[in-house]
Amino acid sequence: MLISAKALILGPGELLAPGMVRVLGNRIVQVAEEIPLRLGEERVVLEDAVLSPGLINAHVHLDYTGLRGKLPADSFPAWVKEIIRLKASLSPVELEAALEEGFRLLAGSGTTGVVNMEAYPELLLLADRFPLRCWWFLELLDIRPHVWSPEATCGALRFFDDPHRPLGKLGLAPHAPYTVSPELYRLVRQSAQRFRLPATTHLSESPEEWEMFCQGGGALLDLVRQAGRPRENGRELSPLQWLDRIGGLVPGMLLVHLNYLADADWALLARGEHPVVHCPKSHAFFSYPPFPLERMLSLGIPVCLATDSLASNDSLDLREEIRVARERHPGVPAQRWWEMVTSAPARALGFPGTLGEIRSGAWADLAAFRWVKGSDPWEACIEGREEPLFLMVNGKVLQTEDRRYR
Repeated sequence: MLISAKALILGPGELLAPGMVRVLGNRIVQVAEEIPLRLGEERVVLEDAVLSPGLINAHVHLDYTGLRGKLPADSFPAWVKEIIRLKASLSPVELEAALEEGFRLLAGSGTTGVVNMEAYPELLLLADRFPLRCWWFLELLDIRPHVWSPEATCGALRFFDDPHRPLGKLGLAPHAPYTVSPELYRLVRQSAQRFRLPATTHLSESPEEWEMFCQGGGALLDLVRQAGRPRENGRELSPLQWLDRIGGLVPGMLLVHLNYLADADWALLARGEHPVVHCPKSHAFFSYPPFPLERMLSLGIPVCLATDSLASNDSLDLREEIRVARERHPGVPAQRWWEMVTSAPARALGFPGTLGEIRSGAWADLAAFRWVKGSDPWEACIEGREEPLFLMVNGKVLQTEDRRYR
């Protein structure tokens, strides 16, 4: 297939206008301003459009897609209590429908890759049904005893039987320092390194988590104790320092949220070894204080954007995340925002140049957005409210202007 557009966003700050892309199988094999059409080759002409790498949502819980508007925002512990209650009532049919709707919403906003936290491993048996590139991160916690069902075990083991699946990849997601023991964090680190699996964790998300670790008290610690067993906490240590101290930081681990940081945390983050995932609309949902984005970027800390779940958001559109974040961080240029939803998460997941960019040899994950020639193409992508004019994942066309993905 030969695809032409008025402009191509190749990678961070790189534009080719006009441009053409040749796709063979699931890979991009040629990128140039002009490419001659081969005999029998399909041609796609994207008029008034900018072709971009498909967006990558670095953190979402698709299981909770059906919970939009059902949870309180007054406090994080109250939110946790309510989501535990609601999760207990979700049926297999509702969970399957949540995945279907979640993938539909992602595709409808130009997302081609997603890092999904999977709390129900049995749903991994459905992984091949969905056409987007997905990293299924197993949510792990040991705050109370839990026995996996045969279906849950089978769902996870399928990924070890066939590690070269075209779209589905496995990851490990120890939930958070208040629900995961030091022993489990260390086991995740050993397993991630042994099986070459990516890892992620929620970290330093709420003021209650900060109070629990730095002051040894508070509502979240009370909730943890009520859940089944008392826990040691990192008194006078930030959650990040605690995780580092107990040996739970996996190399390259994606650290989600980091809304509260101590002075000592910055030296650790400045090594650039751990990407940070920021969820702007979820951040606003809980009315957290301003996120230190500019400082992170100035120190070279890798930052990715994500939506989190519809339990603390009303959309899975990464363009909306950028628009909300720009209100608080107006000095960050449009090109840098677009990097945070394309090449930055690709690098964080271990696929630089292969994903999140338009290069020869990269996977053919592409999205086209309407663009008026003469305007800034990155601004057009960010400010666009329409569904993408064209969507391709792994070389397969999912959506065109006259055929929407459903």
